[in-house]
Amino acid sequence: MLEADDDSFNTGIVDVSHVYEKMYVVRPQYFIQLIGLLRNAALNSLKYKQELALIREQNIDITHFEEDLDAFKVAFAKNYNLASDHFSKAIDQIDNTIKSMEKVRDLLMKSKKQLHFANNKLDDVSVKKLTRKNPTMKAKFEALKGE
Repeated sequence: MLEADDDSFNTGIVDVSHVYEKMYVVRPQYFIQLIGLLRNAALNSLKYKQELALIREQNIDITHFEEDLDAFKVAFAKNYNLASDHFSKAIDQIDNTIKSMEKVRDLLMKSKKQLHFANNKLDDVSVKKLTRKNPTMKAKFEALKGE
């Protein structure tokens, strides 16, 4: 079958997979070239596998980046909501304190008016006014004046 004068086998690598599955016939003088082809194909395959692994790693990095970004968004939103609630509570407490202080101010202003009225009444008090409807006291004060 592999005679030197057989033209079908002297041409180099021959595919005989139609007879035997996955079989090629190679003459010894072409064997080194075939090994070189297989080596180069394997190196290229390794290079492609490395590139594919790098692309997959980048895709995983992008996935992790998106997950980290989503986690950051959730945490930021939670912190924002808590801060907003605290801010609203602080504003409400300030408003309540302002209302309370206004009530205290109003009470103090009323006290000031009452003290002012009391002071005016005190200024109006005189011996004449006190003795006007009291003849006994009027007589005693006149007696004191006379002495």
